Amino acid sequence: MMLSFLWIIYEPEKGTPGETTMTDRISITEYLDSIAALAPAHRERAGEAEQERRLSQQTVDELVAAGLFRVYQSARFGGPELSMAEVIPLITQVGRACPATAWVLAIMQMHIWMIGVYPQQAQDEVFEDDSNTLVCGVLQPRAMAKRVAGGYELGETTWPYASGCDFARWATVGGLVQRDGGPPEMRVFLLPRDEYDIVDDWQVTGLRGTGSKSLAGGGTFVPEHRTISFMDAIAGELGKDRSPLFKSSVLGLLYLNLTGPALGAAQTAVEVFIGHIENRNLPFSIHKQVDAAQAHRLLGEAMLQTGSAELMMERGAAMVREKAEAGEQLPVVERNRVRVYSSGAVRQCVAAIESLFLASGGTAIQETHPLQQLNRDAKAMALHAALAHENNLELWGASRLGKPLNSEFV
Repeated sequence: MMLSFLWIIYEPEKGTPGETTMTDRISITEYLDSIAALAPAHRERAGEAEQERRLSQQTVDELVAAGLFRVYQSARFGGPELSMAEVIPLITQVGRACPATAWVLAIMQMHIWMIGVYPQQAQDEVFEDDSNTLVCGVLQPRAMAKRVAGGYELGETTWPYASGCDFARWATVGGLVQRDGGPPEMRVFLLPRDEYDIVDDWQVTGLRGTGSKSLAGGGTFVPEHRTISFMDAIAGELGKDRSPLFKSSVLGLLYLNLTGPALGAAQTAVEVFIGHIENRNLPFSIHKQVDAAQAHRLLGEAMLQTGSAELMMERGAAMVREKAEAGEQLPVVERNRVRVYSSGAVRQCVAAIESLFLASGGTAIQETHPLQQLNRDAKAMALHAALAHENNLELWGASRLGKPLNSEFV
């Protein structure tokens, strides 16, 4: 039987005329209004997505129609080329209704952005016939590749955790190219849908609705124009002659775009908790939880954690935007600061949701209660490699001290 999640009534904030920022086609206010209009249906389908282990085609079609997948798309194909500072609040609002929907949106937005730093021939192949084409991907360099005339031979492998892959027509996947006398080069390869299979292995306890299945492929030739150097993408070298959006390091987008779903989940958890304690007694007591000082302190702490996360996200996005608009790159130590702001923000959101969940009693573990799903989904987000907080802290501290780093991908 399909689960019915009893979310409290919540509508995402709508934009006001004074807050309107115009893009090429749609204002930020219009994006927010579209998200608000879709929120009730996305909230209603959260249980279905959890059960089916993927989003519904209807949900994806609605996001496509609202233009939300295309926010980072090149203007050559009608994309608005919004900044992260503009996009992250949109993802957050989507996440308040359904974190899994927001996660798929954030991941696929990132891969669509990445197409914008490929050679023009590859961009045309992806978007010329349909500017709404969706792209999934896994950047982890799982495959081995060999340079040959005109391109690369990509070895067979499996790339796990390809969120939203059921709806994509192309995929970007990571691989390593052996080089004589040096370490292997990491590259990202662009594959059309007929060159990889989807492995239905997404059996998990968090973010179940994202359909983050594995891609199985390789054993194929990839032409030169369908591959880029990941190190050049990190350094911002690939978009030097393009608009400010594409002059940024891919890492800033990778980290920051993933924070919006967690913030949306935490903001909803606060609202759910407030509604939950209105009529709940304290354990073994006739007194209402809503009147208890411990509940007030707990709520205050959760709101502080959620607000702190939002501030870190805003600062990180502003740092990336300021440098990109100036045609400059963040130095390594500042890139690592953005990493920590991103993973730190998600950790704050996880802590807020966990504390509210633990203070909600046995009712909160029922399948129909939203706090249990919000708790599982947020913890799953924090496990993404880009959001490995302890690793990110180490990189920031080491770079600040001028010490060797434990990763080349900084």
